Amino acid sequence: MEERFRTKLVRTRIPKTCICPHCKKEQPFKKHKEYWKRVRHLSLDKPLILLVQRINAKCLNPDCKVTNFVLPTPGIERYQRSTQGVVQEALERNVLDNVSYIRTASSLDRSFNTTGSKSTIERWKQKEASRYTFRDIIHKLNFSGFLSLDEYKPKRAKRYDLIAADAKKVRILYLENAPLSPSRAGSMGRGNIESFCWRLNDLGIKPKVVIFDLLKAFPKQVKKVWPNAKLQFDHYHVIQLIHKHLKNALLYYRRSLKGKEWQFYREELWEHKWRILKNMDKWTSKDHQIIPALIQIYSGTPVENILIFKEQVYQIFDLSENEREAYFKRDNLFKETWWRSSWHLTQIMRFLMSSDFAYMVTYLSDKEIPRSGNLETLIRTWRLFEKVRYGFKTEKARQDHLKLYQIKHYLKNKIA
Repeated sequence: MEERFRTKLVRTRIPKTCICPHCKKEQPFKKHKEYWKRVRHLSLDKPLILLVQRINAKCLNPDCKVTNFVLPTPGIERYQRSTQGVVQEALERNVLDNVSYIRTASSLDRSFNTTGSKSTIERWKQKEASRYTFRDIIHKLNFSGFLSLDEYKPKRAKRYDLIAADAKKVRILYLENAPLSPSRAGSMGRGNIESFCWRLNDLGIKPKVVIFDLLKAFPKQVKKVWPNAKLQFDHYHVIQLIHKHLKNALLYYRRSLKGKEWQFYREELWEHKWRILKNMDKWTSKDHQIIPALIQIYSGTPVENILIFKEQVYQIFDLSENEREAYFKRDNLFKETWWRSSWHLTQIMRFLMSSDFAYMVTYLSDKEIPRSGNLETLIRTWRLFEKVRYGFKTEKARQDHLKLYQIKHYLKNKIA
């Protein structure tokens, strides 16, 4: 062993008094027995084995259920064969660096001359996560009051998950499985959203604003749990739907240009389709040269209508100072007649004239309210975790990983 390993003795400090972990009574120290335990530790030179002295003290309380207990050794748990340094390094690589169990074990062996199998690292992870509850973690996260809700389908899953996040601080707060709906295969029922909201409420999340996508079930179910909360449609999903109809209107016009004499124009529209759909505030110097020429060429066609309509929508959502001004601009656009010949533009106008428009402009009532929940960004981050693991096998595995990610990334391990 002297050739392959380097050993180091670690002695346990013997106190004058000790506290029994079972009866919690402080008493004079009286030795029961001692033994030496081998523990793996990090080393950059060669494999290091710590020979740790373990001392059992007698419990002098006659009413206690145990007769003796082990004195604690800093950094080494009772049944652990590795120091806390090895455990935390493995968890940091698995959670923060998003490295699989097998690659984590390999890197420990290659870089730190210590071992840890896939099952061992998984066990460390489960044990560490079980020490914390979501209620305690969410309390430490200092929820901003702006809640974002969404549904997403996990990798290798047949059902959807519900996920909640802090829209202001861009942090995942909680996620759980939603039971399958008997009416919609693979989807969730309205009751599942309400149950999820009650679960968040029990965890101490009391939002003043709730942001969600265009799913019709969200507003009514959220109001059952938080009747005083303001509701906001995620601006990303609102613009996504509008952009979809604008794109289809442009492609529908392009397909109508049939014949060889129109081939050049079809190719031109295909080349500049994203430039036409881009908002004016994002135009580059090249866009300012090309788009005026396109307007002149396609004057009086749906292309011109799409460009004008797109800027009118931008005026409503981005340049309105308050909700009243947004309604005024929307109503003035509705009174126009030039867009009515296009089915796709009509569908956008129908969407804007619906009662749901109130949820689209809630952010204009208070500058503090974010208009987007940022959950699409967080879901993309979460899918990177799923990709490395080919999907989490169980809901507990997902939640354990989320707990450790919250502690290590959001709280920087600063949790009691």
